[in-house]
Amino acid sequence: MLVAAANAQTTTSISLSDFITKKGDSLYKAGKLPGIFVGILNKGEKQFFNFGYAIPDDKLPFDSATLFEAGSITKTFTAYILTSILQQKGISDSSSIISYLPDSMQSNKALQGITFLSLLNHTSGLTRLPTNMILTADDMTPYDHYTMADLFSYLKTATPKPDGKSNYSNLGMGLAGVLAQRISGKDYPTLLRQLIFVPFSMKAPGNGNKHRKSQGYFGEKKAVYWTMNALAPAGALQSTANEMLAYLSYMSNPATEQTKTVITQLLKPTVVVTPTMQVGRAWHTFEQKNQPIIYWHNGGTYGFSTFAAFVKGTGQAVIIVVNKFNSNAVSDGLGIAIMKKMLE
Repeated sequence: MLVAAANAQTTTSISLSDFITKKGDSLYKAGKLPGIFVGILNKGEKQFFNFGYAIPDDKLPFDSATLFEAGSITKTFTAYILTSILQQKGISDSSSIISYLPDSMQSNKALQGITFLSLLNHTSGLTRLPTNMILTADDMTPYDHYTMADLFSYLKTATPKPDGKSNYSNLGMGLAGVLAQRISGKDYPTLLRQLIFVPFSMKAPGNGNKHRKSQGYFGEKKAVYWTMNALAPAGALQSTANEMLAYLSYMSNPATEQTKTVITQLLKPTVVVTPTMQVGRAWHTFEQKNQPIIYWHNGGTYGFSTFAAFVKGTGQAVIIVVNKFNSNAVSDGLGIAIMKKMLE
């Protein structure tokens, strides 16, 4: 107990900026990482912290306008888009998806039990990836070759196996985005722009010369940015720390009643995973006694490990970017530590 008390005193006595600087630098050096970039929003103020390099070959650091792959943080955008469309059309997310699929898939009665909600909270029983997706050790862009025709071909014979638990599925969230496109009659980039970028006062990431792409790494190998083709709604978003903080700020404090209604629905817990974590619609929770709930999602591509989190109503948020594959222990751990420190 004395050790715990001492640690608590040490943590609370250090400023937030010093805490991030010390912890970020330590993780960067210990992990021998290309770079770590941290963006925070606290008390209405944005701050950014860079450790290492966005482009190591040229010794170029990250900044708030440096482009990176958001990975599965994209799923939170897709959840917002689909929930918005369903509300606009008066469709309950507890409805079966089967009648919104092409006719050739509707004969597969195994799909009858899949609801929109089960796609958004990963309880559909669909596998993490479709079995007709070919993965090879030397393919650095495995999702890019998977077409809409491949997806629909798979769904004709798919046999989901729901068990009541949340089993993470890129396939399921990709399908959620496809359904959003089919119901709205608009493509995914258009939906992003009309439903999120414009109302959230965000700039479409990647537009303009000021955005410099950071270099991601798969081990020691330079990674290539993904497009993801049919499954793009599961993880193809490219963004900047500045725009991600704008997104998280809006998620924390929506500006209109319409967007507030959608966000409230997204954050409503639907599945218990552990005593400290539940799943809403895409968003996960981190819950501590006598503290506000932290809403979070992470992401990973062959070049990046990312983490985003916010607290409802306070405007407090964090975005973490590590430009290396399979480094989520760093990005997630740092992100949660910063949010906990912010809430002290």
